[in-house]
Amino acid sequence: MSFLILLAALVLGVPLLSYALFLRENARAGLLPRVRELCGGRLFAPLARAVFNSAWSIALVIVAYPLGWLPQRCPQRSGPGGLPPVILIHGLYHNASAWFLFRRRLRQAGFKDVRTYAYASFFRSFESIVAGLALAVQDAAKASPTGTVLLVGHSLGGIVVRTAVANEALRGRIAGIVTLGTPHQGSNLAGLLAVGRLGRGLRANGEVLACVRGLPMCPGPALSLYSPVDSMVLPLSGLLLDEREQGAGWTEECVHALSHVGMLYDRRVAERSVEFLLRGASRPASPEAWP
Repeated sequence: MSFLILLAALVLGVPLLSYALFLRENARAGLLPRVRELCGGRLFAPLARAVFNSAWSIALVIVAYPLGWLPQRCPQRSGPGGLPPVILIHGLYHNASAWFLFRRRLRQAGFKDVRTYAYASFFRSFESIVAGLALAVQDAAKASPTGTVLLVGHSLGGIVVRTAVANEALRGRIAGIVTLGTPHQGSNLAGLLAVGRLGRGLRANGEVLACVRGLPMCPGPALSLYSPVDSMVLPLSGLLLDEREQGAGWTEECVHALSHVGMLYDRRVAERSVEFLLRGASRPASPEAWP
C-alpha cells in the first residue's frame, strides 16, 4: 500500500508541482504571452494536456526504468551502403530505458545500428560523461558504412552531445544531431529542485552550462526540438538557441504541447527526428567539416 501511495504521489505530484513552477517562472520572465502564442493562442487547454501527458509519461518511466539495468545487446552492424549508427543519450536521472519506443521507431525507419549511451547521474563528473560519449562515437564511427555517426540527446543528453562533439578527435564524424527538450541556456528548476552536483550544474550560471559556453560549435545539420509547455526547463528561454548556435547551422523547432519526458514517447517527435536523421545519414565523413 505504501508503494502505491508513493507511486501516486510521483505520478500526480510531480506534474502539478512542475507546472505550478512553470507558470511562476514564465510569468516572472514575462514569457507567458510567448507561450500562449506558441500554443496557437491558447494556454489553459495545452497546459491541461501537458499535465496529463506528464503524468502518464512519468508512470511509463517508472514501469520501464528497470529495463535500463539489463545488459545491452551488441549493436546490429549496418552493411555497406547502409545507414550510419545512431547513438541515443538520455537525460538527468534517467537511463537507457528512456529510448525503448524511440529506438523501435528508428529501426522501423531502417536504422539497424542503434546504440544507447548511458551514464550515472550521481557520483560521476560531467567531464567524464562527455569523455565517455566521445569514445562511444569513435567506436561507432569505426563500424559505420559512411564513417559518420548520428546523435540524439534528450534534456541533459543534448548538452552532453554539444560538449562531446567539440572534441577534435570527432572532427568530420558527426552527420547529424537532434536534441529534445535540451536546456541550451539552462533551467531555473535545476537551482530549485535538482539533487546532486550534475543536476545543479544545469542552472543558467551552473558549471555544466559553463563547460558548453566558449566551445567551438559543431556545424549543422543539427535540430533542436522543444515543447512550449516544457515544465522541466524553466523559463521557456532556457530551451532556445542563441545567435551563435543558429549561425553554426543549428535549427530550432517548436513541437506541439508536450511534457518534458513525454517528448521521448511521442510519435510525431520521433517522426520529425527520423526525417532529419535520414537527411543527415547521406553525409560522408569529412576531415574538413569543422572550420
